[in-house]
Parts: sequence; structure tokens; C-alpha cells
Amino acid sequence: MKATKPKIIALLIGILVIGTTSLYIAKFLAKSSGKSSLKSLVSTGIELFEKERYKDAVKKLEDCYQKAPEGDLKNQALLYISRCYGAQDEHEKAAEFWGKVVENPAMATHHAEAFYSLASLRSAGGTPDDMQAAEEYYRKAADVGSGSRFGHLAEIGIAKLMLDKGNIRGARLILEKLQDEKKDYPQLRNATFKLHMKLLFSPILTKVPESQQYAVKEGDTLDGIARTFGTTADLLEESNGVNPLRLQIGKKLKVVTGKFSLKVSKSKNILQLVGGDMAFNEYRIGTGKFGSTPAGRFTIAEKQKEPPWFRDGRVIPYGHPENVLGTRWMGFESPDGESGPTADGLGIHGTDDESSIGKESSEGCIRLLNRDVEELYKIVPIGTEVLVEE
Repeated sequence: MKATKPKIIALLIGILVIGTTSLYIAKFLAKSSGKSSLKSLVSTGIELFEKERYKDAVKKLEDCYQKAPEGDLKNQALLYISRCYGAQDEHEKAAEFWGKVVENPAMATHHAEAFYSLASLRSAGGTPDDMQAAEEYYRKAADVGSGSRFGHLAEIGIAKLMLDKGNIRGARLILEKLQDEKKDYPQLRNATFKLHMKLLFSPILTKVPESQQYAVKEGDTLDGIARTFGTTADLLEESNGVNPLRLQIGKKLKVVTGKFSLKVSKSKNILQLVGGDMAFNEYRIGTGKFGSTPAGRFTIAEKQKEPPWFRDGRVIPYGHPENVLGTRWMGFESPDGESGPTADGLGIHGTDDESSIGKESSEGCIRLLNRDVEELYKIVPIGTEVLVEE
């Protein structure tokens, strides 16, 4: 029996519908599979980033970034690509991708992080133009991220730039505000240490450490004033900007009368300068190999600039390649004032070997980078207490 014309038409329509539906289903499945594949790339990239395998992470993330359409997946890949390059100190690439984050309105919630990261990259350059650009980026980050973590970090960055310019008052207002708000960031701690040192080496009177004004009298010398008040001539000279050979009678000097002590952590390889009951500054140090730096209480008994080194009956002069003492030496004695077995030959000294800092590297002494030991030498007088802890 022959099919009627209406039945043939219905059959053709059915075939067309089934074909079209199949095509849409195939496209949908292909799209879903592609999206799933891109999600997998991003997820794997983030996992690798968190494991600090940044190069492997970038490969996955950039693959997704190139293939993904505009939207959340592409933006997520962009964010982590930027973080990866920043973590690897690839400044040009990091700046390029953070710039793309800033230009993307859909990523507004990450603009504070992007501006902060761009500021950090520029500040690493060190030139006046870099510093100006860094300040501008920090201010943008503080503005768009007000109240957020990156907003706070940007404020800290601004404060540090202020300190570099000598604007102690402006930096102090920012940092003390964040401290009053109980913010707890390593960057805030480090910036606060920097503020402490700027204040210490300035004529500004402080409560911690306690300081006062002293009017120079006839016959005064910086060494004599330092002995009277238990401080150092170096600190008097630097904080007041005076020439020790040309002291003017009647000139008012800032004199630090508060006492410092030193606290050494062998396990962390950190030396803290303690003022009153608070950490005033921190320095990374090297300690004795195989735990040979003895724990205990000591006092600084001697100080010497450009010290010779006495080893195996020989005197190795300062500047000789075999002299490991660097530019400064501060020798210890036991608290009773008598040099004992634990204090004999023990002290703090400098080094220009940065690779030896942050680990057990010395013959038993505590070593700092030369620039750090020179700073510490100016501050602590003979008699300063030193606590060495495991």
C-alpha cells in the first residue's frame, strides 16, 4: 500500500526534528565537555599554585585563559596567572597580567590586590620614578580596597614610602591607626620596626625607649654624656646629627635613657632588640653549627670596630680574607662579670656572606650582616644583657 502524501510529510518532519535535536544535543554535550575540561585546567592550576609549583601551574592556567570564553573561568585563570608570575618574581609578566586584571570591570573585587601587587613590583625598581608610581598604585589600592586586607597592606606600603622620605609623622599616624585596630600582618610588624628605628635615630623624643633632652655644658664630650646616661656616643651623634668634635655649649641633645636588651632565638635564627618590654626591632642571624651557640644569659663586655680575629695563636687583621668577624665585634661575658667557659670567645659579629644568615653557619658566635651589626653596634652599650634561647 502506498503512503499518503500527509504521512510522507509527517515522516520527513519527524526525521528533521530528530536530526536537529541530535545536533543540538551533540553541541550541548561538546560544550559541556569543553567547559568541564577548562574547569579541570583551572582546578589543577590552582592546586599546583598552592603547592608552589608555579611554572607547572602557569602552563595549565594559560591554556585555560586562551581557550575559555569571557566569563568566570577566564577571569579565575587570569587571577592565578598573575599570582604565579608575582610569586616567581617575573616582574614584567606579573605587571602585564595584573594590568589586565585592573582593566577588567568584572574583576573589580580583585582590583585592590592588583593595584597593591603593581605597587610592590614598582617599588622593587628603586628609582624615583618607580617610587612615585608605587605610591600612586598603593593609594589606588587603599581607595578601592578600603577596609580590606589589601587596602590595609597598601596603607602600610604608603607608610614605608613616607619613612623613606623622612615623613615620620605621617607614617606614624597610619601605622598607629592600624595597630589600634588590632591588625596583625607581618608587613605591619616590619613597618613598625622601621618606624622605631627612624624615631630612635632622630631628634624626636620618645617614651619607648625613654628619652630626654640634655643641654651641653662646657667640657662635655659625647663619650662622657653617653657614660653618664648609659647610652652610646654613636647613638648620640646619629640621633642629633652633631659633630663630636664641635659640640656647642647650650645645644640641646636627645639622650636615650631607656635600656635595651637582646634576645636570641636559635631555632628561629632571629635576634630581637628589646626596648622596655616590647620587641623594638628584629634581625636575621646565623648561629653555631650543630647547635654550638650556648644558651644562657650574658652581657656585652667589649665592643670593637673593624676587629682583628684571633685564631690558633694567630692574629688575622681586619680586612684579611680569613677574618670572619666582619666590620664589628661585641664580645660576651657571664653575668657575674667573669669570663667563663660558656662565654669565652663568644659574641656578636658581622659578615658579608648573606648565604650564612638564617641558619647554623658559625663556629658558635652570633653573626649578622655587616649593615645590621653596624646599626646594632650604635645602639647597645657595654653592659647590655643578652638572652640566648633554644
